[in-house]
Amino acid sequence: MSFTRGATLTTAATFGHADTSNLGPTAGNGFYKRWPDDLALLQELGITDIRLTFDWARLQPKPGNFDGDWSDRFEQMIAAADAIGLRVWATLHDGAEPRWVTNEGGIYDDTVSEKWWPRFAERVADRFGDSIAGWIPFTAIDSQFSASAWRNTWTTLGGGPVQVVAALDAERLDSVSDYLGSSDIIGIALEYGEDTDSEPDDERLDQIRVRLHDTIGVAAEAAADQQLIVSEFTPNHHDADVSGQLVASFVNAATGAIDDGIDLGVVFLNPAISGPDSPNGLLSAERAPQPTSEAFLPAAI
Repeated sequence: MSFTRGATLTTAATFGHADTSNLGPTAGNGFYKRWPDDLALLQELGITDIRLTFDWARLQPKPGNFDGDWSDRFEQMIAAADAIGLRVWATLHDGAEPRWVTNEGGIYDDTVSEKWWPRFAERVADRFGDSIAGWIPFTAIDSQFSASAWRNTWTTLGGGPVQVVAALDAERLDSVSDYLGSSDIIGIALEYGEDTDSEPDDERLDQIRVRLHDTIGVAAEAAADQQLIVSEFTPNHHDADVSGQLVASFVNAATGAIDDGIDLGVVFLNPAISGPDSPNGLLSAERAPQPTSEAFLPAAI
């Protein structure tokens, strides 16, 4: 028994943040033009699931209807992924938002979470919901989100045939119980959160493995009978070889958790393809397989 291999396609790494984003404009990694080949490359590596962000700033650059060109483009991406057996999990917010939303108070503001956010989620669900494998609305629900943000997310997306993931930072596992009645799956967002320039030795790598294994165990216990997934693991290191070692430690931790009887479902490595300022991906910005690929997908190289 193992886990399903997935990878993330975030706004920051793929398209970069748009002019209309509160974090933009920034450069992406060329996915805008290369996405058909990029999806095929990921499938050839052995990835079966992708977590794709439906960028709010591009889809709804101003209040009102969706941008038709971007709606069509995302629809084409989903269709192309489906044609080669890639399942698409939809993320709606991975840190950025339209600048007009920020001017209204931002995603943490009750007015936004009560009015604008559920309208956006409903629009995405109406347009793309029949074609996706799952909802991971937020990459990680942090402590700043109001209760209404998730309540309105669940009211809008929950109860249908597509399962909804409540993804939480590893530091918020004491809050898992708050989401058991308003989600289908619990997700845990993990990362290497230490010095990004350090080079951990074998002893330190094993300590990292133990910490990750124990964190997965705590999350599984908190999730009780609910399915658990890893909504992202981010190696978060500047050096490609060290990133590969960190991913290997994570894979060993996840495998150990499964050996303990935990059904881990799908695991998403973050990011799939390196961006200008992102951690090392499975593929470099030049689309060359990285050490993370060999560690995450042993048959990839």
